[in-house]
Amino acid sequence: MKKQNIFTLISLIAVAFSANAVDKYVIDEVDVYLRRGPSQQHAFTNTIKSGSKVNALERSADGKYTKLLLKSGNVAWIETNKLSDTPSLKERIPYLEAKIAEYKDKVDNADKYQQKLVTDYVQQLRTTEELVQNLKNKNIELEKQVKEQAAMLDSMLNQVDDKRRDLIVTWFTYGGLVAGGGLILGLILPIIMPRRSKKDRWMR
Repeated sequence: MKKQNIFTLISLIAVAFSANAVDKYVIDEVDVYLRRGPSQQHAFTNTIKSGSKVNALERSADGKYTKLLLKSGNVAWIETNKLSDTPSLKERIPYLEAKIAEYKDKVDNADKYQQKLVTDYVQQLRTTEELVQNLKNKNIELEKQVKEQAAMLDSMLNQVDDKRRDLIVTWFTYGGLVAGGGLILGLILPIIMPRRSKKDRWMR
């Protein structure tokens, strides 16, 4: 009976502790050994975390090892098959998680994004309509100015024609007066001034 009570007490304590437990995940970093030279005969120099970004300088003659330039400025050799052209999952996962969160936000707020697109389109349409209307008004104003200037030009041309006709009439009038005056003078002078005889002219 005492053993059963002790077992029950231990179970209750375990349940209490498990209720306060928090889930954790073991990190997946692994140390990769580097060597002093391009072969297994060369001693290990240090380690590097998997997923680290490194600068590859050259490969060994058999291609099994690659020479690296470390951040410290030192060089070391690593097995070529432990290198990859693509970033590690450790670097890609945060980027992918951010993209997933972005797409999820767009899906969850599809109505809002759609409404925003419609609002932007309507605003652009209104702006375009206002611009077209302003251009129409400007065109009407320019046509009005052209008509007014054309009417003003016609009026000025008519005035010039009138002045030209008046000038022609004036010159013809002056010419007629001069001609008439000369004719009259030619008729009057012989009457006013009597002719002198040849004898009188010789006397002089």
